Amino acid sequence: MKKIGILSILFSLLFLVSCEEEYADYTAPDELSDVSWYISFAPYVQNPFDISAGSFISFLDLSQGAVSHEWIIEEGNAFLNEGFKRNDSLPLFIKKDAGLSITDGKAHVLFNNNGLNNVRLLNKFTEFVSYNSSEGALEAYQEGDYWVIDTTFTFDVYGDLIPTFEVLQDGNKVLSISEGDMPSIDDKASWPIVEVEAGKSLTFVDLTTTDRPNGRLWTVPDGVPSKTGGESAIIKFFKLGEYEAGTFKSLRVDPLPKNDAEKLIPLIIKVIPSSEPFVLSGVIKEAEDESMSFQVSGEIVPFTGEEGNFTVNVKNEAAGFDQNIAVVSASVDSNDATFIKLKLAAPIYNSDVITVSYSGGNIKSTDTRDLVDFTNKSVQMFSNGNILAPNSWSGFEVENGASNRGFAGPPGSFWVGANGSADDPNWTRTTEKAYSGDASMRFSVEGIGKQYNLHTYGLGTIDKIPAGTYKISFMVYLEEGNTMGGFYTWGDVVPINQSGAWDIEGLERGKWVKVEHVVTVPALDAKKKVTVVVHPNINQNASSGRQTMYFDDISFVELEVR
Repeated sequence: MKKIGILSILFSLLFLVSCEEEYADYTAPDELSDVSWYISFAPYVQNPFDISAGSFISFLDLSQGAVSHEWIIEEGNAFLNEGFKRNDSLPLFIKKDAGLSITDGKAHVLFNNNGLNNVRLLNKFTEFVSYNSSEGALEAYQEGDYWVIDTTFTFDVYGDLIPTFEVLQDGNKVLSISEGDMPSIDDKASWPIVEVEAGKSLTFVDLTTTDRPNGRLWTVPDGVPSKTGGESAIIKFFKLGEYEAGTFKSLRVDPLPKNDAEKLIPLIIKVIPSSEPFVLSGVIKEAEDESMSFQVSGEIVPFTGEEGNFTVNVKNEAAGFDQNIAVVSASVDSNDATFIKLKLAAPIYNSDVITVSYSGGNIKSTDTRDLVDFTNKSVQMFSNGNILAPNSWSGFEVENGASNRGFAGPPGSFWVGANGSADDPNWTRTTEKAYSGDASMRFSVEGIGKQYNLHTYGLGTIDKIPAGTYKISFMVYLEEGNTMGGFYTWGDVVPINQSGAWDIEGLERGKWVKVEHVVTVPALDAKKKVTVVVHPNINQNASSGRQTMYFDDISFVELEVR
């Protein structure tokens, strides 16, 4: 018996829009023995052998010279009579007297069973027949006076989804909904009530397995976020009051046969005042429009007149600038009531170092707490990010092997010259450790008694860097026991050498740390070289012992000069 389970080995394919009397008058010529058939599939599907329960497939046997043919299906599925349309109620057309086998040339099969389902076709011929398919030869075997082609078409049938989920509070289960549970709003009076302090969260966990979901949607109108697709969704609550939790929808989407099923989350959430202080949460960030915003640990009552209670200090050492800049607007963010947005009276630049303080104000949470004062909180300044492509040589992500090279980036991106041995290279691209992505560049030698160079190519030709001032940084990881003091960079672009070495002596070992310098460079439209140099004159404490260091995520960030 030959199983046919993929499209590439079908002999012919027909998309049937309607099955009403199509090909009813077809008669195969009898002077030739050959094997052929048509199968109907829905158009534009990715895998036509994946189908939904309750759908049908039509089969048309066009074998020439066959003395008989038989279609055999599995218990639970059914043959259909002629005359139905795709939108008809298919059970009304079940061929009740057919059982599990018919000898018609055409068969319409209704699939009711979830999982793998077979449709078997037995054709008998008076002579040997075969077909060479992509899965091997499909050959007849002799049975008495006849030659039999035994073919099985296998379909994966997807049934309806049945949502199951649970809700947790601080790791404790407060609600569990099984496949058999069908929550109704009519039973709301008996729903459990869970108290949540303002600013705290509940965890919603999808446990659905029937029948093979690949997506989900939590809709919790009074939570933050109010909609999310997380398999395990952490949703916070801020506004005081009692609320219905919402709904959960299990989804099956492309490339699988589409289906969805939704259940109520039968839970009342009672948000009560928080017992914790109302404080700044996270970091203060500058936006592209030079406004600044920060999140607090609760929803905020709309306020006015608080500008004078904020102090914003701006320093720029290169420009000799150190002043407080007045806040001209302080307000609740219209998109998220847990954020405060500030606008300043004068421009700011991403080369500035800015801190924000708040004192003596009257900003309150919706559960009546006062915002706690804070002092000299740093601002994360906006930038357009690293102008070096992170998947290029600057991130060591693209492997490109060549003799005596660092095996990364476009051809020639890294050249290390004499490079130790194959078993113990001085410099090498490695996937044993990375700050981001999969790879980094490793430097490793037994004592630093000479100069070791890593030549980096591509500035200008890859990135076409405009003239300007840049903050250049490396992520550096120093192994425990590393006693190095620093390294240089020189070439044509970042001549940070004896007068400004990259000082790593005091860096914490055993973790990734950022080191950075500010440089001013001309426009780079031609190939330029940056060389990383490890030299003994600034590594005198590392003249013996294994010295291992990793580089990752070289970054050029353009600075706005004040």
